[in-house]
Amino acid sequence: MFCSRELAERIGRAVEGGAQRVSPPGVTVRESGDDEFDAWLDVVVEGFAHPDAQGVPSHEDFPREAIESATRDMAAAGVTRYVALREGQIAGSASIRMADGVALSTGAATAPAHRRRGVQTALLSTRLVDAAAAACTIAVVTAAPGSKSQQNVQGRGFHLLYTRAVLVK
Repeated sequence: MFCSRELAERIGRAVEGGAQRVSPPGVTVRESGDDEFDAWLDVVVEGFAHPDAQGVPSHEDFPREAIESATRDMAAAGVTRYVALREGQIAGSASIRMADGVALSTGAATAPAHRRRGVQTALLSTRLVDAAAAACTIAVVTAAPGSKSQQNVQGRGFHLLYTRAVLVK
């Protein structure tokens, strides 16, 4: 007998020229420098350690050390890191890896105190504009089914490509 260990959806869309950056009032997005790597990492870890309660709740629970280790590995693999600033604080973090015309948006998280203020929309739109500038033709993300993240990306024109289930005995 198998039980589901993880469900994830791969969601994608075409990257189009002329995409616009979307930033709500008080939110700015920029690339994250090496001097603020720890602050960028802290927001990613904090966001993933405290999943958004809106949407379908996650049945996964990972130790902070595992989230941090996976995020460090991802960053070492050559992603471009971004931060979203709100009220002078790093409110959100995200990254993107672009290769062979594909832009994989990864590691997006918003600090719990800054949720519902357009931080993820601003991070996503910035990464789409940068993907277009890098001549990418498709953008993809991975999100938990029914999550707020899935709702956010589908609101920006992404569509379900497939659902993946990792099964364990």
